This record gives sequence, C-alpha cells and structure tokens, in this order.
Amino acid sequence: MLEVRHLKKSFGALTVLRDLSLRVNRGDVTAVIGPSGSGKTTLLRCLNFLEKADEGELVFENRSYDLGRMSKKDIASIRMRTGFVFQNFNLFSNKTALQNVTEGLIVARRMKKDEANGVAMAALRQVGLEDRASHYPSQLSGGQQQRVAIARAMATRPDIIYFDEPTSALDPELIGEVLAVMRDLASSGMTMLVVTHEMRFARDVSNHVIFMEDGVIAEEGPSREFFAHPREERTRAFLRTISEENR
Repeated sequence: MLEVRHLKKSFGALTVLRDLSLRVNRGDVTAVIGPSGSGKTTLLRCLNFLEKADEGELVFENRSYDLGRMSKKDIASIRMRTGFVFQNFNLFSNKTALQNVTEGLIVARRMKKDEANGVAMAALRQVGLEDRASHYPSQLSGGQQQRVAIARAMATRPDIIYFDEPTSALDPELIGEVLAVMRDLASSGMTMLVVTHEMRFARDVSNHVIFMEDGVIAEEGPSREFFAHPREERTRAFLRTISEENR
C-alpha cells in the first residue's frame, strides 16, 4: 500500500537520506531501527510532509506522487489517510484528552461534535483511557499522554500510522503500557511504520525490520530472521551494542 523510491533529503550541506527505497504492505508492522543520526525520523517526516523531500517518488494506494513537487491538495489528501504519533506527544495543554482527540475530527474532517465525541471515546476506550477523558495533559502521566496521542491517530481511521520513537520520552516504567497498546494495534491488522529503539518490540511484534545507517537502508528482512541471522557486520555490531546497553 506504500512504496518509497529513491528518496533524498539534505539540510544544506548535510545529506540525511541518500537514495532510500522501501515498501510497506497492508497489515505490515515495519520497525525502523538504527543509530542516532541515521535518518530515521527524517524519513517519517518526509513521508508525512513535515519535511519536504528533495527528490523521490511515493506510491500510496496505487497512486504515484513526486515527493519533490507535492501540491497542497495532494498533501492534504494523503494526510487524511495517515496518522502520526510523535516522540513528545504534541497534545494541546489547554484541552482535555477527549478534546485533543476530537480537535482534528471536527476541524480537519468537519465531523459533527456529537459524532466526534463518540469516535473519540471509542478510541480512548481502546487505549484504556476512557476514565481519563476529562483530564488535561498536566493531569496525565507521560505514558497516558502518549496513549492519548495514539488514540488521536486511531480516531481518524487511517490506512497507516507512523510512530516516531513513541517511547523515547517516557520513564522506563511507563514504556510497557504504550507498547501494549501498540501490540494490540498490530494484532488488529493496523499497518504501522515504527521508528523505535525497543528491540523486543521490533523482534516480537513487527513482521519486518529495516536497519538504517548514514541515510540508507543497510539491511532489512523478516523480523525473526533479521535478529536471528543478521547478514551485515554493521548490523551485528549495532545489535551487540544495543544488547549490552540493555543488560
């Protein structure tokens, strides 16, 4: 359902993405791993048009787009069918959990308030926060705030959700509750592209892993095979380092 061909992105003299290509099939949970600075977040931001790619082609649901020359209409059309979960939640501090979920439904999708409230409550229920609907972000833990952010993405009923290191801003004891919601999403068949440092999630929940380094895909493959038998020495070195850090 999603294919990227020859994606390139630079910031001035710094080249961040170098001729990168990937494919995500419907129902896939694809984990993107790699060292800091390898271009993982920039990849997601280009796919959701938070950054403008220099070159590349996006094929989304059998329609092709030139990433270097996207119209506002095409960007809006694709965003209506995608969800994005940020590292730092990006919730409105002056709105309740319920209002944070309904905002996009009412403003961007012109949904009536009563209908939006119903959809939002269902999404909050799915992430285990129905009883926190009237709470403001300052009244929620980091894990709860991130679950609200996931509910916000889910409420739009997207074809794919992009996750940008969704647990990186959380205390260790709160990571599990967010990963549990993501596991439930994966088991429901949601298509997900997840930039993550959580190797257990990448191994056990995703069905495909992409290892990025220096703006390119250095290795990729089915998750179990990737972790059991990495082909490239750089991949093996990265996995050894992560394993030692988690001891």
